[in-house]
This record gives sequence, C-alpha cells and structure tokens, in this order.
Amino acid sequence: MRKIVWILFFAIILVLHLAGIVHEIPTLTTLTKPLLIPVLGFFLWNQTSGIKNRLITLFLTALLFSWFGDLLLMNTANPSFFLYGLVCFLLAQLCYSYFLYVIMGQEKISFSWLLFFPVVIYYVVLISWLGPQLGEMKVPVMIYGAIISVMLLLALHQLYMPAVRTGGLFVLGAVFFVISDTALAINKFSAPFPHAVLIIMLTYGLAQFFLTNGALKYILREKSRHSLF
Repeated sequence: MRKIVWILFFAIILVLHLAGIVHEIPTLTTLTKPLLIPVLGFFLWNQTSGIKNRLITLFLTALLFSWFGDLLLMNTANPSFFLYGLVCFLLAQLCYSYFLYVIMGQEKISFSWLLFFPVVIYYVVLISWLGPQLGEMKVPVMIYGAIISVMLLLALHQLYMPAVRTGGLFVLGAVFFVISDTALAINKFSAPFPHAVLIIMLTYGLAQFFLTNGALKYILREKSRHSLF
C-alpha cells in the first residue's frame, strides 16, 4: 500500500477520534482510539517489508506497548488501570529511548550538555509542581517523567544527524509526546482545564505519527546507504 494512503488512513481515524471528543460521542472515541497505533504499526511494517534491521522490531515493540497503554487508559472505571497503562507507556518510552540511542551510536552523535540542562529544568519544574499533589502516584510519575525526559533528550540529539529532516521528525515526535503527557499529568493531578482530552489526544496522535515517520525515513535511508556498498 502506498505511503500516502496509510497517512490519509491514520489522519482520518485521528480526526474522527478528535471529533468524537469535541462532540462528546463516546462510541466514536471508543472505536477509533484502539485503531490509531495499529495503523501506524502496519504502516511501518508494510513500508519496510523485506528489510532486515533490528530497529524495525524495536520500534514496533514500542508501538505495541503504546497500544497496550492506550487500551488500559480507556478503562477509567478502575483506577489501577491508570498505573498499568503508565507502566506500558514507560516500557514504550524505554524502547523509543534505546531506538534513538542506537541511532546516536550509528551516526556518531556526541552527547551535548547544551541540550541536557533544558531537559533537566523541565523535569525538575514539572515534578516540583506536581509532586505535592501526586500522593501514592508520586514515585511512578517521577520515574515515568525521568524516562520520557531521557527520550526527549535523545530525540533532540537527532538534530545533529546529517539527515536533518529525519532528525526533525524525531524532535517533533518527542516534543509532542512530552506536551501530551504533561497536559495529561496536569489535568489529572493538578488543575483540570478545558479541552484537556482534545489537546492530549491531538498531541499524542501527532507524536506517534512523527516518531513513526522519522523511524521509517531513517530505516529506508540506512537500507539505501548500505546498498551502495
């Protein structure tokens, strides 16, 4: 299937999901949310068919954990499911982080303290703000916040790769992911705000979309580069 068809398919599902949120149609949101990640997974799998690269499996694993997280977070009736969903997304972030770490090694990208300090400041400010209101969720949220901060830091380093557009996709994905999770944390634990769910899902959908497209571009670039030798 052509790339543009997959992108349109994902865009339609995301728009329908957002419309379900705006117009308060639970059936529509329930039907569309579980489809978002599988579409991206099949998109990556379809576009990389026949390519042998461990990064494909690693990224698909990250998407799989994200999907499990989505399903668990849909069960709002059981508070325990939020923790289970958080664990699944933590595992997804670990996979994304390792994926980006491998790329840093392959591209010989050196660690930048210039990028490190802004990320640390973001983490410290967020936890300092939310900490007193987290209760028994303080440790899990602190751990998850640290892991997604690492993912953001590694993604920002991708700007130093020669393929600037590919690096830019990783950065966009990571930034949107951080915005989505930050909005979710603030809305749940600190100060609920209007249209929170809409903002969370819009930025989440964009985050997964940009990360997946960045992964695809990089994997195809690697295949093209190695085929020259």
